[in-house]
Amino acid sequence: MEQEKFLSYINKSKSLTEESLEEVQKLTIDYPWFAGGWLLYLKNLKNINHQDYDTVLKKVAARVPDRKVLFKYLNDQLTDKKPAFAEENTLSGYSLEGDVELQSEHSLIDKFLSSDTSRIGMNKTSLETHGAESDKLHIDESVKEDEELVTETLASIYFQQKNFNKALEAYKKLSLKYPEKSVYFAGRIEEIELLKNNN
Repeated sequence: MEQEKFLSYINKSKSLTEESLEEVQKLTIDYPWFAGGWLLYLKNLKNINHQDYDTVLKKVAARVPDRKVLFKYLNDQLTDKKPAFAEENTLSGYSLEGDVELQSEHSLIDKFLSSDTSRIGMNKTSLETHGAESDKLHIDESVKEDEELVTETLASIYFQQKNFNKALEAYKKLSLKYPEKSVYFAGRIEEIELLKNNN
């Protein structure tokens, strides 16, 4: 399909008839991951009230990146029609006129980025009051181990690291926490005590 013909189908979807169906279908076969081709094919099926419309709609809904644009295109609700060729050196030779939402999102982001960002972040007075003492407290809290958090994996890691005291404590807590496995934990405790006494 030629580029001009494709663009005319996109911009004037009423020109999609039974004669154009085979050509648009060939586009989807030749380029199965081209979402624009699938949009045209689906719109063509809708225009001629084809029986395959519902099955193709399910496929296209999964392939099209923005279902809002798909809905608007199928229901002729796209606004702010622009010429397809904005510049000669565009990467994609077409546009789907549904970019109004994208423009508003970008303008919101641009507005935020251009606004005064001095109110974001900590001011100097709060940095001075939160000096080295506050940092040390945060460091101490982050390194402190939680006594309640004991798992069999953690006890095994302590044992593998030859940290026998912590491994013993962990297995004792686990035997209280899981009484159904207390025999297994008692065996591990005896093994650790033997290794601890030999070293």
